[in-house]
Amino acid sequence: MAEPNLERAQAVFDALCRTMDRLEWHYKVVKDLTLECGAKGDDLPMDLTVKVDAERCLIRLISLLPFSIPEDKRLDVVVAISALNNALVDGCFDLDLGDGALFFRMTNSYADSELGPEVFEYLLYSSCQVIDEYNDRFLMLSKGMLSLEKWISMITENGGEDDE
Repeated sequence: MAEPNLERAQAVFDALCRTMDRLEWHYKVVKDLTLECGAKGDDLPMDLTVKVDAERCLIRLISLLPFSIPEDKRLDVVVAISALNNALVDGCFDLDLGDGALFFRMTNSYADSELGPEVFEYLLYSSCQVIDEYNDRFLMLSKGMLSLEKWISMITENGGEDDE
């Protein structure tokens, strides 16, 4: 693999920060090329970490959902994630089977390309929309308030939209 281009990565990170400043989106730079921010959706808060990965020429957004999946519900959630990820246009959910941590992840490559502010806006807004749409459903599934069968039917029959 080629040497990481730190200058290029810093330029991408600076462009991300300028876009967030323009959007008046509050954030905190927590270390080189990494920032943390949050958003409030319809129900649960969303914490976001955005990192520019110089080695892979990627910008990565990760959001840890604010609850963990109990061990006895992890298999159901894995199946639900598989069904949902198949239906999502961009981004995906991941589950750490060891501790039950549930994440949303979205990436975008900047290799051999220029990322405009629209890309950063899409990364933020699209991620928040997907997380907000499904975080409460994952919570309900993990607490046994929503069955896996209902989850699957919501994804396959209604394109993910709840009809209740």
